[in-house]
Amino acid sequence: MKRLTVILLVLVLCVYALPILTVGGLDAPQTPTVDAPQQDDTQAGDDTQQGAIQVVSDSYDNSTQVSVCIDGTATEMTLHDYLCGVLAAEMPASFPEEALKAQALAARTYTLYKIGLYEAGMAIPESHNGAQMCTDYTHCKAYCDLAAQADSMWGDQSAEYLQKIEQAVSATDGVIATYQGEPIAAVFHAASTEKTEAAVDVWGGDTPYLQSVESPGGESSEHYYGEITISAEEFKKRFTEQYPQADLSSPPEHWFKASNRSEAGGVIDVAVGGVRVSGTVIRTMLGLNSTNFTYTPQGDTLIFKTKGYGHGVGMSQYGARELALQGMTYDEIIKWYYTDVDLTLKS
Repeated sequence: MKRLTVILLVLVLCVYALPILTVGGLDAPQTPTVDAPQQDDTQAGDDTQQGAIQVVSDSYDNSTQVSVCIDGTATEMTLHDYLCGVLAAEMPASFPEEALKAQALAARTYTLYKIGLYEAGMAIPESHNGAQMCTDYTHCKAYCDLAAQADSMWGDQSAEYLQKIEQAVSATDGVIATYQGEPIAAVFHAASTEKTEAAVDVWGGDTPYLQSVESPGGESSEHYYGEITISAEEFKKRFTEQYPQADLSSPPEHWFKASNRSEAGGVIDVAVGGVRVSGTVIRTMLGLNSTNFTYTPQGDTLIFKTKGYGHGVGMSQYGARELALQGMTYDEIIKWYYTDVDLTLKS
């Protein structure tokens, strides 16, 4: 029970505390969990095609309604239409089909997971104006109105890319990732380093299906390497506003000490002016691309260099792209990034 409580607290942080960076927009991730209705779900088994679940003709996505807060107004739409808008906003339509399918499945899983938590009693944020989801990538998922924005997004390729988006969502219709029969918090990010981060190293509590795994292809992202420069005075001001007990009276080269890093390379925690804080705190405070950073004082300025793009937990979008280019199917990609999950067909 204690372990379950820790897991749930971590997932609350996934929803409310941490902006994420994804390819399509800027960086994407609760209390009681919800039992999946076993009588309405089908586990992946022999009824597969190229290892993936065989999707039946009846559409779960088109028969399921979701409310989305768009420009302050709760708007009802089918899950299919919502996922198409999310997929277009979160991942480039130029990515391989199997990567797009994996992204569609992850987005569907996360959406149903979050809706299930609201149905189980978790309060819907006031900013949602009564809707289950919103279009703020720092809280739910990015979303675009394809009817209004496809031409401006894709120009002459809009028809081709619309078809790819529709096909990726339809090909995975109703399929979600589950752990012990429940939909998972299928968080994702733009580009990891050679490994993804384990949830415990980023959010402070272990989640069985969010472990560190090998992840190729991150360097294909133009944001894989990042750098920001900040004056020592500005850093001191920001840090001491949050941690007034910190002693930053010494020269800047002595401010950062004794960092602990994850196996993926991210800073788990670091002592700054005698105060130990998480790498996520520094990332958020400075707007760093990731927690995999180095710190170099240079005169009156501080230089932070980063590798990776996003929180690093769950599926790497550029990793999914690379695995798809290597011939993996969407179900293989999902099971690569989310440890010990099953694929379940909602009906």
